[in-house]
Amino acid sequence: MGAGIARVFADAGVSVRLCARRESSLEAARTRLGERAAQVRLTTDSDEALSGADLVIETIVEEAEPKRAVLARAEELATTAILTTNTSSLPLAALADGLRNPERLAGLHWLNPPELVELVEVVGGERTAPGTLETLAGWMEQLGKAPVIVRRDVPGFVANRLQYALLREAYALVDAGVCSFADVDRTLTHGLGARWAAIGPFETMDLAGLDVHAAVAANLWPELANGIEPSPSIARALETGALGVKSGRGLLGDYPAAAAADLVERRDRVLRGVRALRGEPRGD
Repeated sequence: MGAGIARVFADAGVSVRLCARRESSLEAARTRLGERAAQVRLTTDSDEALSGADLVIETIVEEAEPKRAVLARAEELATTAILTTNTSSLPLAALADGLRNPERLAGLHWLNPPELVELVEVVGGERTAPGTLETLAGWMEQLGKAPVIVRRDVPGFVANRLQYALLREAYALVDAGVCSFADVDRTLTHGLGARWAAIGPFETMDLAGLDVHAAVAANLWPELANGIEPSPSIARALETGALGVKSGRGLLGDYPAAAAADLVERRDRVLRGVRALRGEPRGD
């Protein structure tokens, strides 16, 4: 994620420093950065990366204590910077503990791959200054991103709450024998997802007619999955050692190396196409 985010800023001509703990991580980042690698200062010295920065984006392991340590050091060395975290699950209040100026801290949640996905969630904590959020949203717009300001620090923010609400219903349909995992994916990629890439769900309902929407909602709302436990399909997959692409087997079966590469290539190609249709840079 760090390399992808660095590439977004480098593409816009911004001076970027990218820090990792290991040289091997920086070598992987060079590959991800491509021709932009020459424009990014790569370092394993965190103090060098942080000193005098205007914006700090923390993307380390999803654990509160290491993040707090990085953010506290950033506050010391980048005395006027906006401090951000790419966390997708930790509350900002827990990360703000120990900061002298918590009003400078916000969430800046990018979706993978950040150089191709337009959405960036700008998240405010209890003590985040409104001006911090507005500044970040403005910067994201200048980068060609589509910022959404999340004004309450709720678990999952907006994107993951929507994604997991849909996934809960998707698993319920598969578990009930209504359709297969592949059928769910096809429904999204060839139907809902394709349409929502053009117009959002609320725009879709406005086009359909709110009277029709109300009638369908009244019929379907009571029928939708509302369980609080994850689908047993997930546990069954894990019991077999299936971890998805990284283990070579997932919910849809085996992923030999070529199939995994094809999946990533298809994702990136479609995302580039969507951006091109919107008139945005392709992010090649």
